[in-house]
Formats: sequence, structure tokens, C-alpha cells
Amino acid sequence: MRTLTGIEPADKIVPRILKQYLDTPRGWRVLTTPRGEIIVVGPDSAFQLQLIPLSPYEFTGAGIELSDTNSIVEGLRESPEYGLRPLDERDVQKLVESMSDPVAAQSNLESIIKRTPVSPHDTSTVDVDLLLSGPIFTRPNLTDMHADIKNVQRSLEKSAHDLFRKRFPERAGMFF
Repeated sequence: MRTLTGIEPADKIVPRILKQYLDTPRGWRVLTTPRGEIIVVGPDSAFQLQLIPLSPYEFTGAGIELSDTNSIVEGLRESPEYGLRPLDERDVQKLVESMSDPVAAQSNLESIIKRTPVSPHDTSTVDVDLLLSGPIFTRPNLTDMHADIKNVQRSLEKSAHDLFRKRFPERAGMFF
């Protein structure tokens, strides 16, 4: 898999991803792992990240913009797109009631996920009290998905750990 950029610190690549999302909020998909591995697929771009949480509101890490698509990226492009979907009180009531009924839950969630997401810029003009964010797909790890993803992930993990050690040497000894 070729990449458009070399490995970059998260504080450089994440703002670029957010700007692209805000400029074109339709057509995005997100896949994460509990280990901070993330693939973000936009309508015209794809990124792979390794993030290390510093607090609930702050992170460090590394990322790379991918240039070539592969079966993983193409598969994600076929999944429901990420976004903000307005919910009314009836939607919330149906979701709460369906907690005990898996068939109803699936149907209710499916009808919400099929809705067109609202742009973050347009949320102030939507007359609703709640917005559902997502979906964000999660799996145990990325390394068993595809050889190219695995190779990039190993490089990102090393770069993220090196960056963490450089920026936070006192904390790094406790983790790596």
C-alpha cells in the first residue's frame, strides 16, 4: 500500500482530517480498536492512525494518509456513513422500549442509521433536541485485517511510542 504522506504526528494529521470532514461531511466511515488504532475513510481520502490517550480530552500519536485503496477501505466505503442524525422524542422512546426486544432494536436502529446525516455546520438549524453520532465500527485490532494495514500499523505504533517518549519522558516509562 502506498501512502500520500509520510508518518505525521497526530497533532498535524487530525486537524487536517477534521477540516476535510467539516468541508465535506458526507461519505465518512470510521473504524477503531480499543488499542487506539483508527482507520478514517473519507469520500476522497483515507487515513490510518495510532492514538495514545493522555487524558479523556487529549491524545498524542501518529498517522498517515493512505493513497491506494484496498479491500478494507473499499469495504468500509460500503458501510453506513458516519454522521450526526437528528432524533425526536419518538425515536428515543422507541430505542428505550426496544432495549428488551433485539428484533425491534435492530429495526429501530436501522431506520435511524439509514437517515441522511446532518452536517455539523447545520446542527444549529435543525429543530431537534438530540443528535445520534456514528456509527463508529470497532474490532479487537487492525493487524489481522490485511497485510498492508498490519505493516502500516506497526510503523505507526512505533512512531506513536517514540513521539510519546520524546514528549513525555517521565510518563513513558510507566507505559512502554
